[in-house]
Amino acid sequence: MPEICYNIIMAFGFFKKEGGKTHILAIDLGTASISAAMAVRQEGKKTEVLKVFRYPIDLFEYQIAGGAQLPHIFKEGFLRVFKDAHVISDHLDVVAVGLSDPFFLDKKKQRKVTRSNPAAAITAEEINSLVKTSESEIAAQNLAIVRRNILNTQVNGYDVRNASGYKGKTLAIEMMFTSISATLKEYIEGAKDKFFPKSAISYYSDAAIFREALRAAGNLSEPRIVIDIGGEVTGIFLVDDLMFQHYGAAAFGIRTLARRIASSLKIDAADTDSLLKKYTAGTLDDAAQAKISRIIASALADWWLSLKNTFKQFAETAAMKKVMLSGGGVDFPAFPTFLKENFKKDFNIEVDVLILRAEVFKDFFEIASQNLLSGGGDIVLASLVLLAPW
Repeated sequence: MPEICYNIIMAFGFFKKEGGKTHILAIDLGTASISAAMAVRQEGKKTEVLKVFRYPIDLFEYQIAGGAQLPHIFKEGFLRVFKDAHVISDHLDVVAVGLSDPFFLDKKKQRKVTRSNPAAAITAEEINSLVKTSESEIAAQNLAIVRRNILNTQVNGYDVRNASGYKGKTLAIEMMFTSISATLKEYIEGAKDKFFPKSAISYYSDAAIFREALRAAGNLSEPRIVIDIGGEVTGIFLVDDLMFQHYGAAAFGIRTLARRIASSLKIDAADTDSLLKKYTAGTLDDAAQAKISRIIASALADWWLSLKNTFKQFAETAAMKKVMLSGGGVDFPAFPTFLKENFKKDFNIEVDVLILRAEVFKDFFEIASQNLLSGGGDIVLASLVLLAPW
């Protein structure tokens, strides 16, 4: 059994209902599609995926980084997700929403206080008060805070996992707040409440999802750079056992690459998809293969230029040698090879690349469900189905 899967199954106990079932709808909001998986988890049994929904979206013409200025395509899209899910089952316990770049904003906040009574034990209420105070300080117009993570806690300067019950003069907390457009939140929760008003909902940035999956797998002994190659955007994160942080993004994804090819060859999207599949399989003739390779090389060079300055922040750290690729782009073999070559060329570093695909969780789904989630593009759905909520 793969190590990552063994460790994840050992972590399952904390979210299973005692002797019961958990009905979950996992949603992955990406720049090329809204995808969802409806599943049932049951204590002592493998997870059953009831249905996978995929709704392609085209945001190329929209300025999606503009906060509240979101197209109504999202409102219609989420209504369709929950309507179609309701056809499968009228009961959900949990809705877990994964957010890719640029649909979330992770902001870190540190706060340290001197306690008036060091001899008194720290209480959960005291910690919550610090969190709420910090939240009010970072609240922004048109944004809604949807998640709060305590990354690190110190009492009298010493790290502790949970400060409740400790005594000390100083209490310091490092927190991560995840925000999304208030309009987007309204679209999602309005659609949910129309079809599943009693179900709980939780939100996760991609960075948080990857960190939780790797931590459950015991695969975060060292920090890792995460490069998430989506449809239109590539996000860069740093994750380790204690934290996750968004470091940068580039307006380049697998669809960007496809448009470059379509424009150069003057062909439509359908022909481009067919051509890319043949290119990946190596079934084109030599001349066509070479021509596509030149177009891809030029596009990837631009991609690297847009990311290289971000990587410079990690040049002297252990994280630089540990790169995790995720997203739909990992299924295109040019990305991993290109990254290894350019990390060596520009930073003189031999990079260890881990490609994270949904298949790593295959053994924990029922046999009939094992092929429903696949590839790098479904890793978020697979992680949410197995691990959420946390």
